Amino acid sequence: MTSWVAIDFETANAVRASPCSVGLVKVKEGQIVEEWSSLIKPPPGYDHFDAFNVRIHGITANHVRDAPSWPDTLQRIAQFAGDVPFVAHNAAFDIGVLADACRASGLPVPDLRFACTYVIARRVWTGLLSYKLPVLADALGIELPRHHDAGDDARTAAQVMLAAQEQQRTATLDELLTVHRIQMGSSRGGVRQGCRYRGAAARRPFPDANPDADPDNPFFGLTVCFTGSLPGLTRNTAAERIAALGARTVPDVTKSVDLLVVAGIRPHQLAPGTTKTGKLAKAERLRESGHDITVIDAEEFYELLAVAV
Repeated sequence: MTSWVAIDFETANAVRASPCSVGLVKVKEGQIVEEWSSLIKPPPGYDHFDAFNVRIHGITANHVRDAPSWPDTLQRIAQFAGDVPFVAHNAAFDIGVLADACRASGLPVPDLRFACTYVIARRVWTGLLSYKLPVLADALGIELPRHHDAGDDARTAAQVMLAAQEQQRTATLDELLTVHRIQMGSSRGGVRQGCRYRGAAARRPFPDANPDADPDNPFFGLTVCFTGSLPGLTRNTAAERIAALGARTVPDVTKSVDLLVVAGIRPHQLAPGTTKTGKLAKAERLRESGHDITVIDAEEFYELLAVAV
């Protein structure tokens, strides 16, 4: 697989069936050879624009009034990609958008394969505190003109994947995944298997969490800590949401924490002379000493919740 297509979606609201823009970048033999992006009119019934999403990407209902429908966009995506795999950063979200938009439009979900640059980056560049696309791009010296522009994000994801192949001196996507024991994601007959690292120990739900949660969801078996205020969601509600997904919440950062969610921080919440919360500072120290703690922001948290639905 020396050819693949990077893809990125933006959505009108928190429901994955609401794509409002897409970016595609085609790679052949280690080179970007073609790019395409478009606004999308979300499927009927899923076409309301939430203020939270608009603040993120700047797209409104007026922008997509005359945009192509999802069926027309899907046809263009299929023509652009052909039968090569897709690549995306946090691919579970983008592939989920494609699948849910098809279901919302009464269309069959296409069979496809995909790889996730988030999963791959965690294996190739160990030790980073965050693997959010702009943070990763900055660490690798990749220019990201505007985060949440679908075209820019797709191009950056493509460049991250190319950088990973160069770092590992692998000629194909398959070879890179094999080196790091990462399973290629797939969708067959509407049933999806995620792109995941196969070397990790099996995770288990906690006694006070939902024992019947889907083990493939991104929160399953994790210990999560929050710092700051989540927009539109109380801390207790957030804890209940992730408990339903097999995770647990703890009040402080310790060596047992897998994920720290850094939400909105107000200046009065910080100690005098500091620029970050004590929890974030402790997570950074633990990460530097070898503990595997990942830091995400509120935007990433909501995206992962959307993936887990």
